[in-house]
Amino acid sequence: MGKPSVLLVTRSKKVCRTFEDNLRSIFGSQLDIFTHYEELEFDPSVLSQVKLLLLSNPNLLDSLPPVPEETAVMVARRTIHMTKLVPLMDLPAGTRCLFVTNALATAEDSVEVLKRLGFNHLVFTPFEPKMTLTEEQLEQIDLGITLGFPEYVPAGIKQIIDLNNRPLDLSTIFDIAQLFNLSVDKGHFYTADFFRDFVQLGRDLSISVANEKQLKQQLEAILNAVHEGIIGVDEQGTITFFNDDAGKLLRLSAEKCLGRHYRDVIPDFQLEEIFQTRSEISDQLIPFGSLFLLVTKNPIMLDGHFLGVVVTFQDVTKVQQMEQEIRKKSVQLGLTTKYSFANIIGVSDAIVSAKQAAIKLSREDFTVLITGENGTGKEVFAQAIHENSSRREGPFVPVNFAGLTESLAESELFGYEEGSFTGARKGGKIGLFELAHNGTIFLDEIGDAPLSIQAALLRVLQERQVMRVGGNRVIPVNVRVIAATNRNLMEMIESGSFREDLYYRLNVLPLQIPSLRDRQDDLFILIDYFLRSKQRRLHFSPEVREALLRYTWPGNIRELENFINYLLVISDGEQVEMQHLPDRFHRPSEAKPRPRVEQAIPSAAQEVEDTLFLLERHGSLNEYEDILENLWLCAKRQERVGRSTLSKMLTWPLSDAQIRNRLAILNRSGCIDVGVKKQGTQITSLGVQVLHAIKEERT
Repeated sequence: MGKPSVLLVTRSKKVCRTFEDNLRSIFGSQLDIFTHYEELEFDPSVLSQVKLLLLSNPNLLDSLPPVPEETAVMVARRTIHMTKLVPLMDLPAGTRCLFVTNALATAEDSVEVLKRLGFNHLVFTPFEPKMTLTEEQLEQIDLGITLGFPEYVPAGIKQIIDLNNRPLDLSTIFDIAQLFNLSVDKGHFYTADFFRDFVQLGRDLSISVANEKQLKQQLEAILNAVHEGIIGVDEQGTITFFNDDAGKLLRLSAEKCLGRHYRDVIPDFQLEEIFQTRSEISDQLIPFGSLFLLVTKNPIMLDGHFLGVVVTFQDVTKVQQMEQEIRKKSVQLGLTTKYSFANIIGVSDAIVSAKQAAIKLSREDFTVLITGENGTGKEVFAQAIHENSSRREGPFVPVNFAGLTESLAESELFGYEEGSFTGARKGGKIGLFELAHNGTIFLDEIGDAPLSIQAALLRVLQERQVMRVGGNRVIPVNVRVIAATNRNLMEMIESGSFREDLYYRLNVLPLQIPSLRDRQDDLFILIDYFLRSKQRRLHFSPEVREALLRYTWPGNIRELENFINYLLVISDGEQVEMQHLPDRFHRPSEAKPRPRVEQAIPSAAQEVEDTLFLLERHGSLNEYEDILENLWLCAKRQERVGRSTLSKMLTWPLSDAQIRNRLAILNRSGCIDVGVKKQGTQITSLGVQVLHAIKEERT
């Protein structure tokens, strides 16, 4: 899958937007976010598209359809903006507060949060819109406190303190990051933002609250809950905060560090630069004792004033373990690449030319058709193109049509909805095209695709949309298609087993992979590569070397690798003689050249022949000769000609519709170049060759 996805379910639109803003500010484009609140009609199909259901209240789960087993369910833990609490500090002890939200459970939870933060001097009464108060009860309320819902405060209450909607708690953010293995550096920014809020709150509370020690304990409790080391340093360089994880990682006690200058405690952290530049420094790798720490340093700025630095850090081993887990899971899904252009070995003109062409193709986003014999490394080239493209961060999804039956192909490629057929998985299944969203899908052995699937593939290539089996809505997909085959697609078109329109949709950027017999200069380079990869050595006698060069290698690179494995087993020691070679290397018949697979860019003669076949299927060659002859005469005069002028020059009586049709076919086959607007039409070099071939055929 391209990106993890989450569905936010809340009672109100305001809370839903708050959650969405929180997640986007932390995870950016790493996460696809869907939203639902009670005012909207729920779309059940969205449950099959997400991997996490995040609820603002556990009771909301009862109002939803059954959730797929593979979808995680999480109830959001929420906090309160620290800087919004200052007005509460000015309230005298015993103030009777009506705490108003859109749900009673939310109000009760919020009151508990405030009490844990030390607001025990106030008297809270939780309230929701469904409740009513008598006039006597209203008279006993001094003011209303709400979380972004002032409209729900009863009319008789004149003073209202709005704390705004409660954002997601840090623990919920970290739970989501851990669930999806999202990058951790966003957490650094989030921690820094919280630290900045605490600094602001601390300054305001120094005026409002005499008990600064209690506030400090509250701040320490919150920051000690963060699972990374956090050190706070003031503008003088004095360490003012040192959380529990910092002590565990550095094996230092907070008591011995607080109040000391950072140079005396963490000189290796090199904070001098951030004190000078006052700019963030992210993800520095710093050795500390036996550890390597991944350190981020953020300046604390308030109203343009520098207040100090907050340092967050983790053991790089744990970060690497997280990355390995992410990589392991991606590999298990088969959505990553193993090869790049560095894995394409060889110095022959044939492979160097193919590699250079592939590098150029990787920079564009058009469809690629790779042709070549079995074992030449078509998938290696496909992965390398993806790895070198702008989609490298997206998934790489391989599909092998040789292993797909016609009955399975459609549901595998496009997915299916629940109950669409007997045995369909509960909740349905996402298709491979959806999995490849924002990445690349590799259609291997495309020549083996059934005709029914070819029609569906053509529709996807044209519309960039898929519809699941049993579904009734289209799903847009942003994928790059790379197809590969070892078959002669032009012959298949002629026999009716491959769609001509699909061929031209796939053959936008053709790439031919050379066979091993066309790369004799690479033979012993490849042998050496395979031996070194196995940490083994072999020496070949002159007779063996000559036999290997004479052999045609019908299985190409794959056969060569298998051959090396055979020699490592069968040979005695490191010397390879003729008696060690399999029987096929002793048969002269094996040296006969094999027929070559069709190239995506055919030879000139083959291209002309294929074009003549195409033209004959779509009209009379005499009509095409007439058009090409007149365009050839105009080309000699270095003129381009429009359709209306061309129709007057033709000998054969063709209607406007027929002329448009013939020009479209000539343009599609590469015989002419049709300009835009008033640029006119011009014959190409292929068109000249086809014209001469038609004339020769007639004579």
